Amino acid sequence: MRIELALKLLGPHAGMDAQDSLQTLTTMLALLRELEATETARPGAEGTRWTFNELRLGSVTCVLEPLRIAEHSTYDVVERVARNVVGGLYEAESTARIPTGWTLKAAGLGRRVAKSLGASPDVGMILEVRGDGAALRTAEITQRAALHLDEATRTRHRTFGSRRGRLSGLQEGGRQRRLRGVLRTEVGGEVIPVYFGDDLDPELRRAWRRDRVEITGEITENAQGQSMWMRARDIELLPTSPQLTDDELRGGFWPDMTSGQDAVEYVEALRGDN
Repeated sequence: MRIELALKLLGPHAGMDAQDSLQTLTTMLALLRELEATETARPGAEGTRWTFNELRLGSVTCVLEPLRIAEHSTYDVVERVARNVVGGLYEAESTARIPTGWTLKAAGLGRRVAKSLGASPDVGMILEVRGDGAALRTAEITQRAALHLDEATRTRHRTFGSRRGRLSGLQEGGRQRRLRGVLRTEVGGEVIPVYFGDDLDPELRRAWRRDRVEITGEITENAQGQSMWMRARDIELLPTSPQLTDDELRGGFWPDMTSGQDAVEYVEALRGDN
């Protein structure tokens, strides 16, 4: 399938300020690269290169398509990334949350894309993912998305807790040159940057690329309770498959929870004589 990403900046401001228009397009390409790095768990690698197959003025209109797929990526990944760009900005248009599957960095780039837009659709932006020329997903984006992403990326709470998921994307980063990974959580679908101290190096080597780990540490959250990043204090390796058998799990039955009763007996016991 031939994948394209169409972008149209609406309103008189779109064709008047060349620097703003070019900055919006440049940031959009950076957002595509960040989401691809998250998808492929290769944050340090060069991403897929994109090219224009259409570019018009008036309102600024362009259509992007892949020029060269990155070696660590695939056509399917590029399609998911394009859908994620449109879906994430659409999500940001309606709620002050970090979009599903986006990192904190991606949310910051999305805010920059939307911040020069107007407050209504006629001075906003239209995004569309196309497959073989047919529209797969379309979204109208306004300044509201930037305001929501700005709110979603503000630090509000620091707690101590744990998250379970799969760890990937290890690299060295930050001013203190800490090791940084990305945890994809089992619950909530969060993509959380995690920073590790040198004292966790042996545990980190054992946990690397495992299907399931539990990381405990200091969690920085936004006002909506989304995890923005973590500083790890402990890493625990978890079983890669459920410990309960299919028979034990059928019909929602978990013996430890119901003290050995089946679902009907358990509900009757909760109701009592009534």
